[in-house]
Amino acid sequence: MSITLADALKVSHAALAGAAARGISKASVVVTDPGGHVRCALRTDGQGIFGVKTATAKAVSALGFNRPTLALTPLFSDQATAAISGATGGDFAPLGGGVVITDAAGTIVGAAAISGGLPEADHEVIVAAVEAQGFKTIA
Repeated sequence: MSITLADALKVSHAALAGAAARGISKASVVVTDPGGHVRCALRTDGQGIFGVKTATAKAVSALGFNRPTLALTPLFSDQATAAISGATGGDFAPLGGGVVITDAAGTIVGAAAISGGLPEADHEVIVAAVEAQGFKTIA
C-alpha cells in the first residue's frame, strides 16, 4: 500500500505551514511511496535549486535505513556519507528532516522530508505534519 496523492499533498501543505510558523520561509517538501518514488514535491517561492533534491535524498535515506534521518547524522563520518551518497546516485542525506510514514497498523506507506531549516527544526516540522494527517513515523 502507498500513501495517496491527496494525503501526500496534505502532509506537504502541513509541513510548509509548520515551517512558516517557525519562521522558515524557504523550504521544500517531498513525499514518496514505499519504494522512494516521489508522490509530490513542493517548493516555496525563493527556495534554492537544491531544496527538492535534498528533501528527496532525506526521504529516501529514511526509507533506506528505516529510521528518521536525524538519527543517522551521528552514525556516519564524512567519508562514509560521501561513499554512500556516491553509491546511491546522491540519494543519501543523513540530515534531520526525513521520516518513514506508516499507517495505523504499522505498514510503511511512504516517506516524507523537508529541507530549509536546521536539522532539528526540519525533523520536528515533518513529524508534526505527518502525525497531523493521522499517520505515524518510525522512531
